[in-house]
Amino acid sequence: MSEITVTVSGPVGCGKSSIAGEIEIALKAIGVPVRFADEKEMRSEKNMTGADWTGYLEMYKPSVVIVEQIIAAK
Repeated sequence: MSEITVTVSGPVGCGKSSIAGEIEIALKAIGVPVRFADEKEMRSEKNMTGADWTGYLEMYKPSVVIVEQIIAAK
């Protein structure tokens, strides 16, 4: 199995955790295994928001730029 790293970046309070949460939901819905690099940090975010990402998406109204980057095999 190959592993893909998805990085969600932006300034504080822009909706990064909300987007990451929605990416997790969407990928799991189509059967793609997902884990967070820092499970403890993400668990904290989920506890704080109740994992209700949609409310935060409405508040932040983020837009997303997708960048594909090829990393040479080692």
